[in-house]
Amino acid sequence: MPAFNSYPLAGDICGTEVLVVASPDGTQTLNATASQIAGAPAATKASGQFYADAGARISRYADRVFAGAATDYAGLRDRENGSQDWLSGIMATTSIGPWAMQNAQMAALSRFGTTGFVGASRTSDAQNASSFLGYIPSSIGVAAWGVADETAEPTTTTAYAFYGEAWRLPGVDYQPSFGMELEAVNLGGLAVGLSNPYAPNVGGGVYGMQIGAGGGQTTGTSDAAAGIVFVSNPNAFQTGIVFGATALTGTDGRDGGYAAAVAMSRNQAIEWHTAETVSGTAGANAGAFIRSTVSTRADGMRQEFVDNCVLFSNISGNPVFGVQNSASPTNILTVQAGSGEQAAGIYVQEGNGGSGNLGLYPANGGELQIASPVSNTGAALPASVEGGFLHINVNGSDFRIPLLTPAQAGG
Repeated sequence: MPAFNSYPLAGDICGTEVLVVASPDGTQTLNATASQIAGAPAATKASGQFYADAGARISRYADRVFAGAATDYAGLRDRENGSQDWLSGIMATTSIGPWAMQNAQMAALSRFGTTGFVGASRTSDAQNASSFLGYIPSSIGVAAWGVADETAEPTTTTAYAFYGEAWRLPGVDYQPSFGMELEAVNLGGLAVGLSNPYAPNVGGGVYGMQIGAGGGQTTGTSDAAAGIVFVSNPNAFQTGIVFGATALTGTDGRDGGYAAAVAMSRNQAIEWHTAETVSGTAGANAGAFIRSTVSTRADGMRQEFVDNCVLFSNISGNPVFGVQNSASPTNILTVQAGSGEQAAGIYVQEGNGGSGNLGLYPANGGELQIASPVSNTGAALPASVEGGFLHINVNGSDFRIPLLTPAQAGG
């Protein structure tokens, strides 16, 4: 028999080689193939524990870990020479290059078009494990932290707890691509209560997304700058937010139903900012805003765009004022506030072929009422009218109202 270590070296391990495994004292041996020891899927039975000091087995990998098609990546220092995996190959054709795999401490790429990574956790397990965990944890399927701790100024590093890109390659015209989809799956019936700005979370409620600030810390934190920010990088969004016609309970977008697409509390506003630069900050000024300071429903109002009219109603839907549409308006009505001694006024801007008339049309039998002081009561009408006559038309008949000077009217 050839001496140990005198055999010709095999080029690699195919997995069928038979190895003899002995117990530490040499009293027991076991035959195993190389594929059972290395290079094959690892399978172990669960210990039933979670912490190492309670008997749990912890697998530790000090360096980088690649799984699935990510194993094709060479893991080299040179980004351009490590593009063997399919993701790096696609990214190498773009202007920023294949940076994703180069930066990954752990990566899993699907080789068969399936899910690359899955994380899941159950609240029932959290409850059942509370005895040996020592507490009841929140069940989180996937958790990520991007920690900004670099205090040097300037610095180019930025922290992202999660970053995702949805790529659409040329020729893909049939199905959409999503940067992220969050599904709210409610298998337990309608929630107990109604989610609203003053009670956002209700018992049994299922929510597509909740954005909080502070991370549950009790001290040391400050307000976050914004909840959601849209930026161009370098491209823009054609629309900021879209609600599908059937996305909200109460209407399908074609019926007469109602659904609240956005719900806000009293004093919260929608702002439009100007492009002005103030104290070195661009866009700090709000040029317009809409808000409600209504404190009770009984005092509320509503505005609706109905066919050919902008309608203002009380909160119960009874109309109080409306602005009627016109298919081809030529004369435009302007309401202008006054300053100082200038009177507030209603003006007709006559367009091409339009009419300069201003119409006031009381209902049948109604009156045109104007509050005004009465002067020179009982005095005779002067022989001449210095101000001329005001022309009015009542039900198709022309009339003239004399315009007297203050002296003629008796002061």
